[in-house]
Amino acid sequence: MWSAAVVGTHPIEDNQRVWLELFADDLSLGRIPTYWIENKGGNSFWHAPIPPQAVGIRLHYRSVAEHQDSETAYSAFQDSIVRPNLPDRTESADLLSSAVEGLVGNRTMSVRIDGRGSTYDVYFPTVGLHSNVRPKEGDRPESRSHFRAIVGGLAVGRRLDWFNERSTWDAFQNYSGATNLLTTDLAWRNGPIRVLITDFVAMGDSLPVNAGMEKSSGQYIKRFRIKNEGAEPRLAIFGIYVQAEINGGVGDMGLSWHDQDRTLLAINRGHGHSNRKLARDSTVEFALALDHRGDVDCEPTGPNEAILYRWIDLPPGESVTVDLLVSGAFTGWRGDQGTFVHWLRPALNWFRTTDLDQVEQSTALEWDNFVEPIPTFHLPRAAYAVSVRRSALAAALHADVETGAVAAGLDRGLSAYCWPRDAIWVGGALARLGHPEILRGVYHWLSRVKAKNSPFLYWFQKYSIDGVPEWETPAIDQTALIPWGLERYYRATGDLEFVASVWPMVEQAARVCAGDSGGHPGLFFDETLNLVSSAGMGDQLFGAFLYSNAAVVAGLRAASRLAERLDQSKSAAEWNALADRIWFEGILKKVSPEREGLPGLIDTETGRFLSGRRMSMLRGLWTRNPEYVADRSSVIDVNTLSLASPFDLLPATDPHLLRTAEAILRANPTMGADHSMLGRMSYPPSPPQRTGHVGEHHEISSLATFWMIRYLIQLGRESGQGRHWIRALAMIEAIVGRLGPLGLVLRASARGSEPASIAASPGGTAWGLHAMLIETMLDLTGLDYDAVDRRLTLKPTLPGSWPYTGLSRKLPCGDVAYRLERPIGGSVHRLTIEVQLLGAVTLDVSVTCPGLVELGPWHSTPPLPPPRFDSTTGRLDWTIQLPAGESRWSSTWG
Repeated sequence: MWSAAVVGTHPIEDNQRVWLELFADDLSLGRIPTYWIENKGGNSFWHAPIPPQAVGIRLHYRSVAEHQDSETAYSAFQDSIVRPNLPDRTESADLLSSAVEGLVGNRTMSVRIDGRGSTYDVYFPTVGLHSNVRPKEGDRPESRSHFRAIVGGLAVGRRLDWFNERSTWDAFQNYSGATNLLTTDLAWRNGPIRVLITDFVAMGDSLPVNAGMEKSSGQYIKRFRIKNEGAEPRLAIFGIYVQAEINGGVGDMGLSWHDQDRTLLAINRGHGHSNRKLARDSTVEFALALDHRGDVDCEPTGPNEAILYRWIDLPPGESVTVDLLVSGAFTGWRGDQGTFVHWLRPALNWFRTTDLDQVEQSTALEWDNFVEPIPTFHLPRAAYAVSVRRSALAAALHADVETGAVAAGLDRGLSAYCWPRDAIWVGGALARLGHPEILRGVYHWLSRVKAKNSPFLYWFQKYSIDGVPEWETPAIDQTALIPWGLERYYRATGDLEFVASVWPMVEQAARVCAGDSGGHPGLFFDETLNLVSSAGMGDQLFGAFLYSNAAVVAGLRAASRLAERLDQSKSAAEWNALADRIWFEGILKKVSPEREGLPGLIDTETGRFLSGRRMSMLRGLWTRNPEYVADRSSVIDVNTLSLASPFDLLPATDPHLLRTAEAILRANPTMGADHSMLGRMSYPPSPPQRTGHVGEHHEISSLATFWMIRYLIQLGRESGQGRHWIRALAMIEAIVGRLGPLGLVLRASARGSEPASIAASPGGTAWGLHAMLIETMLDLTGLDYDAVDRRLTLKPTLPGSWPYTGLSRKLPCGDVAYRLERPIGGSVHRLTIEVQLLGAVTLDVSVTCPGLVELGPWHSTPPLPPPRFDSTTGRLDWTIQLPAGESRWSSTWG
């Protein structure tokens, strides 16, 4: 980078010429001309611009002054070393990419990485925000937990070219296979140098232990493999720029170089605060160290900034590896002086003595094992299977293995907390996918947080990952989903013993569903409406919402069924009766717009469902004052569709649901949304006409879109109208087309268009994107197993544009695979089922064939009687008793 020297001459004289004589190492650069600045205090001052020199070069220089008819004057020689330059834009908030997508972790530590392999932030000691670790500016999405930047760079005979600089490096990023190891391939624009960065958080048996022989799981490793693809050897400097913001950057923090251990120590030993929620009573420390392969120097560049660098030789055609460890340590009290010795020094010794290639391989193997039970999708679009697998891996990174909590999202600092609602949805999706242990962990966490948080009975809106309340708003669905999700776990595993172990939690949830909040005036049972009033899913509005009460009905009925399994028939009857009262007397009643105060959530004028009754008009506040209460809300909410899927309270063909769905689809384009995606969760009953403009960025909501897709899939099955599947498929295509390069976030615009910004996701991506994508693709392929009844159900979806669909799954009962085929434009269908079962299982098959008006010739191997056929919907139903062992079943019709 350009620099400068200032030369002073005395006394002030006319006709002077001043030079700077400069040597770079032993190379003479001659005399550099200077330019007069000013005269001041009897001296003349001259500016000498020094051209860019390579980092590490020794500058040997002196000033030279010439005057007409006088001797030339020389100063004494001075020496300086060219120091490492800082990355570009270090003073700006956008030092790293604004569209950060990459995420790695081990379900204890999470790390965010931008598209050029630079570390954006680290979450530790939990996957999201711990109660004693919080951002300084928690209300801002760009706030950080521990680091603002960890950026690598390389100087090859010039300045340090940092890897985040687009003008110097071309970058390509992807995950290594079906793992959470992220690789970033960088090509230098100024020569034949390539850098491959691999980011991962270590997993498996290779993790180090601390001085007390406890496993130390906070080991984040960045591996830089630098290859000289030229024919000449190169001498280079490798650098790491660190900008720390430990524990949000507030408190007793510091960044210091420990020469004895050759490590940069970033610390925050906490600070007190009268508000317990704002106190940071913990000690958090990170050790950042390069490997043992060479000397390391540290250059402080600011109060909490530094550069680590080392000289490296780059032989032609060979790769040189430089490894960086970011090791975390946490203590639950302030001012711990022994954290480094107890946690970090053993980790440093492990890092410098272990085989990191083996650590990388064992970490990849752990993720391979995680992926193994995930179904294999046999679909015409391979991208669907890839997206499901990546969503499963991403969702797992949100699930904390120690606490059982699930972070709502890591794409915004505000979302890195645990909402019970989101945790149950995410855990349920992963249980359905083959990982019920994550949902089991969610219920352990729910049980713990309720046991230690009183006096209210309901589960709060959100908690830190370690279970401390962060938002106490009473939203009834957060509690009502607990028994509903628990039944999903029971059906997936058949583990009634676990249900019994957490049964007090179910009883408490049912008590809250009856309107007993434990004293909070914002949650109560409205006796005249026969509905529960609380905060809605949007958190800021209070009233008796349709979705909230549908969740209550689904939760109470699930609790009733579980109670029957535990021989608690009295509770089962009470809960079922309450569910029927809310359902039949509170929801399914029709109410006229002319009459206020009567129960019902079906609008007689439009035939649609009302989104709520007795709504508080004071945003964020509850009230029963008639002056501030609206009797009904005619806003159309997308979550109304949950009554059909997944709550299964109404058929998708219910006329009131149909009218609600049609109103949403009509209103969506008028609200500035993409025609193939929904833009929001709710719509006004009469949206204004709106004309889009060229280049306009549409609003998009993955959660709303997936809710509509799941409804349309179910509607196509029940109605036999293939147009619903075609529309659902178009929406899926729109979602997949907007996924970021790594498949973790949703773009605000389709791939290939500009700008490629990340779509806003106020509630996080774990549920709204990843869990819903998993559930949708499983709905589409339609193969599920009930471990309690030992029953397989197969309800495949075959859109008109697809010649085939299929799925292979490893289930608790054994291996099951199917393939449904039909030539495009034809009517002959073939269904092939192959199983390898541990015991006998019942298989219920229901295949909807849009446009099929007669069964046609039926052939089956082994022979089966013709199925039940409904010509109005084109649906076939039959049951097979599958024996233990290997068998193959094939049927054709049409």
